[in-house]
Amino acid sequence: MKLMINDANILIDLLQIDLLESFFKLEFEFHIGDMVLAEVQEKNNDILIMFVNDGTIQINSSTFEELLLINSIKQSTPNLSIPDCSCLFLAEKLSATLLTGDGALRKRASQMNLSVHGILWVFDKLVAENIISREKAIEKLNLLKEKNNRLPSAEIDKRLSDWNKTGK
Repeated sequence: MKLMINDANILIDLLQIDLLESFFKLEFEFHIGDMVLAEVQEKNNDILIMFVNDGTIQINSSTFEELLLINSIKQSTPNLSIPDCSCLFLAEKLSATLLTGDGALRKRASQMNLSVHGILWVFDKLVAENIISREKAIEKLNLLKEKNNRLPSAEIDKRLSDWNKTGK
């Protein structure tokens, strides 16, 4: 089974648009670092904790030695936060794919030859695997577009257009 390391921004986006449960239906083994879990402070964080408690998402706590390695990543990449660096460390350690919407983190992950995807890839997977309908994807992606103005508008509009065409 393919391993996924989740950055906070992906989980926050999914919580905000009520798609976290659908996300966890994807056929992946989900992991999150303890520092990233602390970053997710949405009012409905208890939903995420429910998935932690039932084993859907694994929490990875860092040892002292790992914290030193994470800090060395931080020193070489000062524009990333410590939790971001912990995602890089964990993705490399577990040979996993990193899910993040953070541009600097995505760039660094690519430089490290790590597999990295963002929230639009998640939408693509949810639709392709029939976990959500195109209609629901359109609704939720429009909602996400309202809530998160840092997303690439052209890529969103392309998906919305494609899903509208194929849904008819």
